[in-house]
Amino acid sequence: MKHVVLKGNEKYSKHEYKKEDELKDIFTKHHQQITSEKSFWIPLAKQLKSKRFKNFKHSIGDGFLLVWDNPTTPILYITEIELEKHGINQHILPQLGDFISFIQSATKNELDTVRDFLYNEIKKKKSVFAKIGKDTDKEVHRLLENSMGELQILLIIDSIGAELSIGLDKIERAINVKIRKIEVTRFFNNKKEEVVLFSDSEVEEELKPTISEEYTLEYHLEGKPEKIAGIVNKFIQHINKKKGKYSPMKHYIGFYKKKNMIFSCVVRKNSVVFYSKAKIKEVKTKELPMRDVRKIGHYTNHLPTEIVLTETEQIKSLIKYFDKVWKRFWN
Repeated sequence: MKHVVLKGNEKYSKHEYKKEDELKDIFTKHHQQITSEKSFWIPLAKQLKSKRFKNFKHSIGDGFLLVWDNPTTPILYITEIELEKHGINQHILPQLGDFISFIQSATKNELDTVRDFLYNEIKKKKSVFAKIGKDTDKEVHRLLENSMGELQILLIIDSIGAELSIGLDKIERAINVKIRKIEVTRFFNNKKEEVVLFSDSEVEEELKPTISEEYTLEYHLEGKPEKIAGIVNKFIQHINKKKGKYSPMKHYIGFYKKKNMIFSCVVRKNSVVFYSKAKIKEVKTKELPMRDVRKIGHYTNHLPTEIVLTETEQIKSLIKYFDKVWKRFWN
């Protein structure tokens, strides 16, 4: 089947990649437009090995992508750039499998080694180093430290066929590691002018129906410290008492009053980041650290207020605040 893009009066025909480097060059050039303006791509291969596992034959990725749309929840992606023709079971899935093994088994010292490697690379780019500090109001080292506990995988590929899609789906359902998939294709007209087309699984996830049975509470709490899991469980107990509903999605847990999501949370290893439907001025509290995030990207962008909990003792204040929000949004 021939794929053609019409732009004005021009026809652009799909170009098949001959080499993986062609796709890598496209992503390197356009990574901010494809992922986020607040991102930095480090196209350096580094072997990711953990002493707990001896066989890391496929553990060299194509680089790292740091995204700081929301400084509270920065994301570091171990990135693999692939062409589907290179082999699904022989190459692509084993490669991702080694990344998953590293994420699940790496010690603090091994993660620190990766963190320091990336910090030194970013430090070489003075303009990027300064931009991250300005955008986040955080020191780069601290931002990287925060992201290391939430490592994710990014697969950049020309096409995801049915067999690969099924394989990736099985991995994500069986293992609590997030894999973001971005398909990137390019088209040329007769003048050799280029148009890039991409699809992003993360955007597709945000467009899914709000209530889902695909993910579970255990999916979000697996591997988290007892203190962090306790914060989430106590909040859910309160939701149940209010006869509300909660729905675990891939990246967050949504909390509902009837059909309206009025709260959500992102569970991290060192904190639970809650988002509220009430603006800061609408429902006030001096007992919780709150921030207006209407202009900052996060997984539930229609919720304008961010509240970060790090200690179990804070849950009482959060529940008190939540009850005010619940009462305000009664529909």
